[in-house]
Amino acid sequence: MGGGAGTAKSTLAQCLRGKMLEAREEAANGMIKRSKWGSWMVYSALLLLVGLVLLYWLAPTNAKGDPLVNGLLFYPTPYNPLTWTRPEFLYEDVTLTASDGVKINAWYLPAKKPKAFVLCSHGNAGNLSDWGDMAEEMRSRFGVSVLIYDYRGYGKSEGKPTVPGILKDGRAARDWLCKRESIKPDELVYCGRSLGGAVAVDLAAETGAKGLILESTFTSIPDMAKRTVPFVPRSIIRNRLDSLASIKNYNGPLLHCHGEADSVIPFEQGVELFKACPSERKTFVRMEGHDHNDPLPEYYREQQRRFFDLVAPTDREAADWNGEAMEPTHH
Repeated sequence: MGGGAGTAKSTLAQCLRGKMLEAREEAANGMIKRSKWGSWMVYSALLLLVGLVLLYWLAPTNAKGDPLVNGLLFYPTPYNPLTWTRPEFLYEDVTLTASDGVKINAWYLPAKKPKAFVLCSHGNAGNLSDWGDMAEEMRSRFGVSVLIYDYRGYGKSEGKPTVPGILKDGRAARDWLCKRESIKPDELVYCGRSLGGAVAVDLAAETGAKGLILESTFTSIPDMAKRTVPFVPRSIIRNRLDSLASIKNYNGPLLHCHGEADSVIPFEQGVELFKACPSERKTFVRMEGHDHNDPLPEYYREQQRRFFDLVAPTDREAADWNGEAMEPTHH
């Protein structure tokens, strides 16, 4: 009886060990299968990403521009009669025609005996009903005539915004202002805020300018993409708006401001862009604690006043501004 029971227990133990080994083997096989399935999913996702990048890269660049850049860069507010605010200041409502036939809406704010003529390019959101006060403040404070316009797709302007398109819009505004006032492009002051700074740099680098004003402007679209979509290779971005390269072709007076606390366009990009300009007549206003959309401080407005005194078509134009702020100005 005792021997039979021992044999039965031994047989049962062997059976249990066998079942356990079989269960372990089945579990291991399952893990291998799941591991292979997971790896296949990862490889498929990578292949899909590579395929999308290749399709994007091989797609022809046309008037529609770069779809990746368009989606990241532009936040237009089209015209809506319920939200469109008519300003209280006096202005001329102007319709411009870009070289590709797109109709662009602009406001012209002429000054009496203007000290200078300013072409103002605004940021990447809103429309003229939001940005018009920027032009009026310049006219009322400094006695300059200002043309400010909406990019295509913004406000009452036709079309959809693209990088090639907004550069055409800037040229259409420049040409209209030059014709209206019987002046040459290099007699204008180009002013740009944020995205508009890139347009202003492009225009000033192309023809020269009486002066260039940049406010919170980026170095290039690839540099901004590295910050916002770091997984996208910079090399595939075709519409680059490379102000860092363009500004090297501008040698006139430059006033540049940037906020140290800018959460949209890094302060370092502003400093880098300023340093890349070869002009000796330039000043940089460092705005401490200032974020991207904060109101511009009064000490910067004072620098604007001095800048317009420099570029004004009067005897004060000969004033020596060299070395006034060759390095970033601290406030």
